[in-house]
Amino acid sequence: MKLFLNLLIICFVFLQSITFSSQSITASVESDSILIGKELIYTIDVNSEKFENIIFPDSTSFVPFELISESQIDTIKVEEGFLFSKKYGIISFEEGEYIIPKIKIQIGDKLFSTDSKKISVNLVEVDTTKQGLYDLKPSFDKFSTLEIFKLRLMNNYLIILLTLFLILILFFFRRQLVDFFNPLLNIKPALRPIELIKKRLSDLEKINLDSKEDIKLFYSELTYALRSFFEKEVYEKALESTSGELILKLKNLSEIKSFKISGVSINRIEDIFKRADLVKFAKFLPEKNVIQNDLSIINEEVKLFSELLPEPTEEEKLKNLNYKKQAEERLRNERLKIVSISAASLIFLLFIFSGFINGFQYSIDKITFNNNLRLLNKIWVKSEYGSPGIFVETPDALVRLNNDNEFLYDDYKIESQFYFSNSNKSIEFFVSNYSSESKIEPQNFQSILESILDDLEGRGLQNILVKYEEFETKNKGKGLLISGTSDFKISDKNYKSGNYNVIGFLTETGFKTAILLTHEKRYVNEIRERIINSIEVLKEEKK
Repeated sequence: MKLFLNLLIICFVFLQSITFSSQSITASVESDSILIGKELIYTIDVNSEKFENIIFPDSTSFVPFELISESQIDTIKVEEGFLFSKKYGIISFEEGEYIIPKIKIQIGDKLFSTDSKKISVNLVEVDTTKQGLYDLKPSFDKFSTLEIFKLRLMNNYLIILLTLFLILILFFFRRQLVDFFNPLLNIKPALRPIELIKKRLSDLEKINLDSKEDIKLFYSELTYALRSFFEKEVYEKALESTSGELILKLKNLSEIKSFKISGVSINRIEDIFKRADLVKFAKFLPEKNVIQNDLSIINEEVKLFSELLPEPTEEEKLKNLNYKKQAEERLRNERLKIVSISAASLIFLLFIFSGFINGFQYSIDKITFNNNLRLLNKIWVKSEYGSPGIFVETPDALVRLNNDNEFLYDDYKIESQFYFSNSNKSIEFFVSNYSSESKIEPQNFQSILESILDDLEGRGLQNILVKYEEFETKNKGKGLLISGTSDFKISDKNYKSGNYNVIGFLTETGFKTAILLTHEKRYVNEIRERIINSIEVLKEEKK
């Protein structure tokens, strides 16, 4: 009995393996590299020995791709049984490399999976059959940051030259700029009178004594240094007193002041003052050794003065610190004022120069980042919308409208609709693809497009003026253009004049429309003309 059960289990497993092997699933794509916005055909083939119920995947199975079309199941009788085939049209509007995941398919009550597929979505189409043969280059996945930066600055040579010029200025004048913008490096604390006279005497040692003017300058600076010291420490009128008055005052104050200068020091200073007066007023020229001796005497006396002077009080130290802070703040404010005036002057001159070259209104819009001017100058995106659809170039890629589609028809099915607008909606652009069960006659197509005018009135357009004319694309596609002026409703009491353009293309299986609504604003006309002139319609391939 046990042997019989084992045989049954083995037979069952064998039969199951035969059943599984009798069914095979393959998935294929027409290409592993496509152009951005281009439809990719994904085909699933199921081989089965018998006719079974097969559940193919839904639209969510192809993420990150977007499903835009799918065919009916094609059943073919083959020698091994049946071949069930179904095609899906998928699309991507993002450049990069993506993986179509394993797709699950239910055959009867069993689940099967396809192999995953790697797809490259490129910005430009690559066709090596139309190019010459060259050496292989290293492969890469994406543009580097440097390459993107080069592309953005491709037409901005003036910015590059200005940047290089500023870098050179910063390099050659880096020390001066650091000193200029850092007041702490240039502010020095106020010197005490004793320190100040020592510094002045040190500077006098560097003076040449080769001429009368040099000797006269020497004694003038020497006596001024002494008088300034006495003015601060001893006698507040030392600078305006005569030599005799100053010496007399020093003698009188030496007995009652804490600064007790000796009589010998006073006599030595008096001799030097007298000699200085002879040099300045009597054109007396002492010998060099006498001059050097006078400088040595004053240096000795200054050393004695430094011993007689008390240490600075906390109040004096605080006063010196406050002086340093005030001087630093004053210098910083002066330099900020210089920088501000210089920067404002430079900007004003650049504005005047740009105004004469490009126009003042253009320069103002460039400075204020006018949205329409930015859209006009940026790199535009050219893509196909629909399958086959309309090729058009716009500032940004159109987005697919999935819900609440605009411009609907009761008699025609909308296959897809795409939309673009700027920030203030002074530009609105719609691309729509419609299908029809029956063939549309050319003489009836104008009346179909005219119904769009009713939808435009529903959107708030009033006083619509209508003009009909034939439209021809760059690739010789023929269409019908309905255009004119209108008043756009902005609010209940506010209307803005503008233009509308309705372009229709009749196809074998339906028709396509491109609707462009624009208000009258700067640069909008240029954007409208560029969009309309870029429109191309692809002819459907006859099956």
